[in-house]
Amino acid sequence: MAYLALYRRFRPTNFDTVIGQDAIVKTLTNQIMTDKIGHAYLFCGARGTGKTSLAKIFAKAVNCLDSVNGSPCGKCAACKALQDPSNVDIIEMDAASNNKVENVRDIRESVQYPPVTVKYKVYIIDEVHMLTTEAFNALLKTLEEPPKHAIFILATTESHKLPATILSRCMRFDFKLISTKKIAELISGIYDEVGKAYDIEAVNLIAKSGEGSVRDALSVADLCVSYGQGKLTYSDVLTVLGSTDLGKIDGLIKAVFAGDTGSVLTFTDELSMLGKSIGLLSKDVVNYLRDIAVIKTAKNAKEILALPEDRYQVMREIAGSVDEHRILRCIEILSSIENSLRYSTQPRAVLETALIKASLPDGDYNIDALLSRIKVLEEKVKAFESGAPVKVEIKPAVVVEPKPEKVEEKAIEISKPTVEVEPQVEEKPKAIVDDEGLVPPPVDDVPVYIEEPKVKKVETVQPVSIDNGRVWGAIVRKLRRAPGKTILWVACQEMTAEFDGETLTVYAGNENEKKLVSNKDNLETLYSLSQEFGVKNVKVLNGKAEVTADPEEMAKAFFQSALKIEK
Repeated sequence: MAYLALYRRFRPTNFDTVIGQDAIVKTLTNQIMTDKIGHAYLFCGARGTGKTSLAKIFAKAVNCLDSVNGSPCGKCAACKALQDPSNVDIIEMDAASNNKVENVRDIRESVQYPPVTVKYKVYIIDEVHMLTTEAFNALLKTLEEPPKHAIFILATTESHKLPATILSRCMRFDFKLISTKKIAELISGIYDEVGKAYDIEAVNLIAKSGEGSVRDALSVADLCVSYGQGKLTYSDVLTVLGSTDLGKIDGLIKAVFAGDTGSVLTFTDELSMLGKSIGLLSKDVVNYLRDIAVIKTAKNAKEILALPEDRYQVMREIAGSVDEHRILRCIEILSSIENSLRYSTQPRAVLETALIKASLPDGDYNIDALLSRIKVLEEKVKAFESGAPVKVEIKPAVVVEPKPEKVEEKAIEISKPTVEVEPQVEEKPKAIVDDEGLVPPPVDDVPVYIEEPKVKKVETVQPVSIDNGRVWGAIVRKLRRAPGKTILWVACQEMTAEFDGETLTVYAGNENEKKLVSNKDNLETLYSLSQEFGVKNVKVLNGKAEVTADPEEMAKAFFQSALKIEK
């Protein structure tokens, strides 16, 4: 006898062996036991979920002379007669290749004749959505009022393509995807029966690859049986599936989370050289990030993912290096390029762009990216307050030393800035340019002193004192937790403020920000949050042009310590 594929050899033959469709099985068996058989059924759902198998079992069960709990006994004369492939009382038709109106007319003519050996003549029409409009119209009357001896079972994966007139004439059953756990149990039982040794992690990976389809999973299981004669391992299944090298994906994800764009492009190049399509590579990366998210958030992640211990520990270490907001944002960025990859003439460039974007959260203003950056800052502030050394990653990198006396570089001094030009001596200068124009060159060998240039009138900048920075920073942190004030909180993060002991002056960056903060409700919120610091009045002014965004000065005002610049 020729070799039968596993999904054909182990196809269910009674209701008890059907997995994952308990509600449908219970309904059909109750109809058989109470003799309340319908005349038209519609089985719809994803591929490999048991539609055709249940249709065949039901066709035998309604004709069985001695059913067992609604299932066909397989021993009576009717069951034995229906097991013969040449039996004319169960007619299976593939609508994908027999979709014309002439094929339906043949059914209309043959349905009038009673069954030969059993009680009911059953018509199973698979992929019924492929019928033409004319074929559906020809089927309508027969489907609504068939002879008493006829039963129609329509199966489809795309029920939305069926006309409403057909749907209204059928008893509809929606088949759901089968859980990974049930598929793994089925494959384990099959391997035990065929004598194939296996690791449980390998079986779980096969079940997961089916994505809810039993037939797809059994096809992979069949390949794995032929792959080798020894024990089936997790790595064997990865090889059979053609999955991307997990070691390289480990390196790619670490580079993304570390913000190392050079390594990101290097790993992407290595992975693309393996010959796998960019679309499948992107899918593998998204699935990997999904597993990282499960490890980060779920307490029973190990049971959910069913990974080998060494693989789980590697992914757990990666998950511990980032927060959940960063993971979610990376998944969102890489998931959004699916359509672009499908139609782009440069799919690799699309993937590389998405990976670089995911690795650079500093320029991303998505809420998840902002929350991730805020959480990093909060952790650094918390570490600083506890006295632990804190490394502030600003480009160029700024390392905050806890003890200023150990800093070798010149400490930044906070003082009132003044505009001052040191006198300089030039030998035989050609010309000196100032705000008023060109000054004639001086006499040779006579020292020339450059006088202080004329400076346009600029409002004197009062530096933000350490106390001011703490007050405004504390107010902004409290504002984050204020209900309904997210927009105000985001805007205030970009503003500066001064506190002279009684009045808190907030400097808005532009007119729109000034209007936002000057709103009565927002102003009252700022006032209520700042009262505990002794603030008696709150003013909002346009920002001053002299306020600098130099990272060293900002870090100095915030951390109250000298900074060391690492080149």
